[in-house]
Amino acid sequence: MRALAQDEERVAFWRRHTVSGIVLCGVLPAIIAVRTLATDPPRGGAILALAAVVAGAAPLLALVPVERLVRSPWGRLFYDAWEAAGIALVTTVCLLDTGADSPYVLFLFVLLAHAALAYPPVGVALAGGTILVGYLGMGLGVGGVPADHVLVGALALAAATATCAFASANHQRAYQRTAAYAQQLALLAERDGLTGALNHRAFHQRLRAEAARATTDRPLSLLLVDVDEFKTVNDTLGHLAGDAVLRLVAGSMQELTRSEGVVGRLGGDEFALLLPDTDLPEATGIAERLVTHVRTTAAPFAATVSVGAAAVTWSDPVGLQATADAAVYRAKHSGRDRACVPPTALDGPRTVPATPSGR
Repeated sequence: MRALAQDEERVAFWRRHTVSGIVLCGVLPAIIAVRTLATDPPRGGAILALAAVVAGAAPLLALVPVERLVRSPWGRLFYDAWEAAGIALVTTVCLLDTGADSPYVLFLFVLLAHAALAYPPVGVALAGGTILVGYLGMGLGVGGVPADHVLVGALALAAATATCAFASANHQRAYQRTAAYAQQLALLAERDGLTGALNHRAFHQRLRAEAARATTDRPLSLLLVDVDEFKTVNDTLGHLAGDAVLRLVAGSMQELTRSEGVVGRLGGDEFALLLPDTDLPEATGIAERLVTHVRTTAAPFAATVSVGAAAVTWSDPVGLQATADAAVYRAKHSGRDRACVPPTALDGPRTVPATPSGR
């Protein structure tokens, strides 16, 4: 059984739906009370007492922890039970009044419409079927209602159920398309179109978030990666080859790290790899493997990378990036095609740079 909501927008939807249900639990008993007091039916006292119980209990529904409930698989059971209770209460009021001929039968259509606003088509069909069975039970079990009236009422409920189920299906399809489009836009807004890596803004947001969680037991490492002589690749082999190199570098970074690694493209030929729960020696080992991997796989383009590694055990995203940048500078000026840490690393021991290819 799936949760009713997986994102904040759906949680907000169910909050609004809950509020509308609470309002109905107050408005419908008020209508019943007004009519009962005005007409004084035979069982008016019982009808008023039932309406008072429903209206009195309605404010308590505001205490329901909607956000927690709709994110849980049990949320569906709660709202199903609420819908079933509403149908049972309206049916009871109708039986206390004049059965299938009671004007309160119209409340069943209100409940059906309310279900269609939130329930999937199957749920709407089940609610409508339950309402129809209850109505037929009243019509056939309580005398005094012409058979043709019961037939028309039953057919009207069946038509309303079909209409509401269709409306629910249409609403769901529209929501799913909108949600998929919004998800695609969000992905495009944070991803680099060429390499699929996080863009500059999204990567730095992630960097700040991970740095805030860095501790001695949970170190955070950062690799900054520059493609060596990238302009030469573009000038000699063309921009399509340059694009292929950039995709290859980003793919290598993702391939050589576990799923927690976050790859970002900072701009041009500059990349970054964020490594939560990784100390400096381990990060430097990953950097060295990256240098070797790119050297091998990008051999047709004669492309290599210089990598700088740094790590922190406290919240210092600016210092972490500055230290890794200094390490890249050191790798560049030490002959390129290698991984380095700065002479004074932020965290952990110094690490020997990777052995260069000799180019």
